[in-house]
Amino acid sequence: MITCKNCGHQEPHYLGDHLQQAHGMTASEYLELYPDAPTMSARLMDEFKKRFTAPRRQHPPALTDLTIHFGDMKNLRFQVNAGVPPEVCLPLPPHYRLPRTGDLSTDVKHALISLKFGRSMYIWGLPGSGKDALFHAWSARTRTPAIIRQTKPGTDIQAWFFSRSFNQEGTFWEEGEILKALRDGYLLPDGTRVPYMLLITDFDRADRAQAEHVRLITDSIQGRVDGPQGTFHVLAGTRIVATANTSGAGDSRGRMISANPIDASIMDRFERAYMFRWMEWVDEEPIVRAKFPTLTSRVPKIFTKMGKVTKALRDAIMEEKLHGEFSHRGVCAILGHAQDILEVVGDNVPDDLMQMAARPWLDKLPDAETRQDAQNIMDPHLKGGLIAEGDKKHIKEGSLVEGL
Repeated sequence: MITCKNCGHQEPHYLGDHLQQAHGMTASEYLELYPDAPTMSARLMDEFKKRFTAPRRQHPPALTDLTIHFGDMKNLRFQVNAGVPPEVCLPLPPHYRLPRTGDLSTDVKHALISLKFGRSMYIWGLPGSGKDALFHAWSARTRTPAIIRQTKPGTDIQAWFFSRSFNQEGTFWEEGEILKALRDGYLLPDGTRVPYMLLITDFDRADRAQAEHVRLITDSIQGRVDGPQGTFHVLAGTRIVATANTSGAGDSRGRMISANPIDASIMDRFERAYMFRWMEWVDEEPIVRAKFPTLTSRVPKIFTKMGKVTKALRDAIMEEKLHGEFSHRGVCAILGHAQDILEVVGDNVPDDLMQMAARPWLDKLPDAETRQDAQNIMDPHLKGGLIAEGDKKHIKEGSLVEGL
């Protein structure tokens, strides 16, 4: 029998469930208090070792190999949950890179600090500023189990937590995936419960009733979730993150009209709130170069032009001189269309490739006047061809790699 040093309760094989239910703590937290105390029987430990110990000639990774070092902050490190399978984590976005310069780098560092200490967060900012991508990458790289839910006005968020179901014997309450995740975490074979991250996207689209469902789980003091059979405490270490395009006060720019104001008392329960801004081109360029290899090999000068266009458009948008958005998705729309065009024109690269490629983004703008304003901002940076006459003979072989 295994005896709990907190209260004297005994279990035949594993103490973890008792610790969670009776004391609200995980086995790892219990071992911090009682380092030499057993949490599982010798028989269960032997079975675990047989199934999960590495082959004799391989050495288990050192503790330092189970950490990820973000940025230039020496103590901003995260334990990797090596036993958590990748399929229960969020996927790593293709070609993801942490921003190293500019405002967004500072924004991301603050968010990572709050992730390290398990703070509930409200992240808001312009479309395409990498709000959701950061938490996808963090979940994937640290092997943190995660659930993502998008807020859709009018839908029943209560079903995330519990719902009424029925069978041959009648109706019954069924616990939802999120309630189970917040309360129980992800159970490893050794009995350890790894806390989940819950990522709620487009939270500023929530109506009043939907927003109320996250009131308690974001509260740093209460930390609980209401279920059909009563109230359950959220597993310690669970991370709650909501992302949105607005600050919770509703649309202030006339371009996020589906955003709703969020009750100030709910916003106050998020322990941290950060605004994400757009990425600097020095960080964005390596990402788009990796995404569009044909452009990188055939017309690398297009990225220099794209960088100047991106800065000019975003400056105009922030100064309210252009009524539109130019996110990373907008950059990819232009460069993606440029790459598509190259695939069909063959060896002769059009001198006006950038002007042609801009159409998918320009045509999204709301009216002719705004499209003309955007064109006027872009035109000074599009002068000149992308390929010098002396270099055109190299295009077929794909040997032009200037700027790599």
